[in-house]
Amino acid sequence: SYCRRVPAFPLAEGAALLEETATRLAAEDPLSAEALDGLFSTMASIRRHIHSNPEPGFEEVKTNAFIRQTLQSLAGQNPASMRDCAKTGLVVDIKGEGPPSAAASGLRTIALRADMDALRMTEMNRSLPYRSTNEGVAHLCGHDGHMASLLGAATLIAKRASKLPAGCAVRLLFQPAEEGPGGAKPMIEEGALDGVDECYGYHNWPAFEYGTLHVKRGAVMAHPTSFKIVVTGKGGHGSQPHVAVDPVLTAAHIVVALQSVVARAVDPTKQAVCSVTMIHGGEVSNVIPDQVEMQGTLRDLDPSVCETMYRRVREIVAGVCAAFGASATVELEGAYPAVDNHAAQADAVADLARKLLRREEAVSEEGLPMMGAEDFSEFLHKVPGAFWFLGGNEEKLNGWARLGAAGSRSNCMCHNTAFDFNDNVSPMAAVFFVRLVEERLGCSLYSEAELPFPLLEADGAPAWEGSGANGGKKQPAGPIQLPAGKKAK
Repeated sequence: SYCRRVPAFPLAEGAALLEETATRLAAEDPLSAEALDGLFSTMASIRRHIHSNPEPGFEEVKTNAFIRQTLQSLAGQNPASMRDCAKTGLVVDIKGEGPPSAAASGLRTIALRADMDALRMTEMNRSLPYRSTNEGVAHLCGHDGHMASLLGAATLIAKRASKLPAGCAVRLLFQPAEEGPGGAKPMIEEGALDGVDECYGYHNWPAFEYGTLHVKRGAVMAHPTSFKIVVTGKGGHGSQPHVAVDPVLTAAHIVVALQSVVARAVDPTKQAVCSVTMIHGGEVSNVIPDQVEMQGTLRDLDPSVCETMYRRVREIVAGVCAAFGASATVELEGAYPAVDNHAAQADAVADLARKLLRREEAVSEEGLPMMGAEDFSEFLHKVPGAFWFLGGNEEKLNGWARLGAAGSRSNCMCHNTAFDFNDNVSPMAAVFFVRLVEERLGCSLYSEAELPFPLLEADGAPAWEGSGANGGKKQPAGPIQLPAGKKAK
């Protein structure tokens, strides 16, 4: 029955389902529930394959090749529609072949983005069947799920290119190196946004409840700055501190004084963070060292706040060092700009989410902005668009997230060594991308009855209330039901 199979792993064990699903998607009109369930289960298998084969930023060579292969075998995309970008990234165009758009917006090309890279971390999910096979590298932020989501959306959109308006296109951006040093900027420099009118992307978020979408106008993520402070004193014997200049004591006072940067220098109506996260100094217990090195991070949402923080860090370090007779160097290295959603596009995402989730409280600004960072901001500084968060927090392993045995989700936060993406999020993200394309380009690729929003109940049962052929009455089995009077082919 629907949503009850365990997604295959290794991927080779799901080859038959992938082939069957690709055939069904190509032949069926309207789509059957079986075809969609096959697609969503295949997406989970794809995600798990990517999870087990992680690659860090600008090294996503095998990931790139796998995406290309999947776009051909599942979505039926011509290799000529794909081009490499920013070393290991990929740009893919799905061009419309249908009647011209009557949309008043005049939009012609919508870009959808997924990040590709894994973190240089050791995964501690030792019992996970698809845990990382690349020691010291792991998908612990959910980029594997983001890619699976975009591959699912690409498949659904490509299968209805005949209904996508002629002269319009959907551009897929598979972006490398989001975790650093940043792949969005080089992609833009190589033309990834040429001809693009709007750009959209999402991130899974385990702290938010499954079945919720979080978005707002303006800043949703921060501008990060890494800092390094090297305090130089005069080393000596630990029993003779009066003839030394102690950089450890100086550094300790700097750490305390830096807490005043946000508390006393930043407007209390603004958000900012100043965290010292590393201190290194000394080699033996009875020697005062010559130097102590400190590193940390600053976060802001406003360039004026950034300027204030930079100034105060430098002033505090200089002042404390002067008081203790030490000296110091300060290095401040800003990274991605803040992720600033454009108002009209953020509103479009929120309005669509309310329509699809059918609960006003399921769409909110709660938890935003957050002080993490994302180089999707680079895209938003070039074209209008929006970035949102889909909640992944649920109690049990159900639906497409099944592993073969009953269990509970850890709901670990991103970058935790035990994090694992919730496979129930990918189908929602894929269908959301499809519906967003329809809204922005003024077309209809699928009816609501044919492609309902795949939201599951807590026990893994479908939760959709049908419309269209059923007149808005609740269907007994959930989000994906065959239209009345239709049978699966």
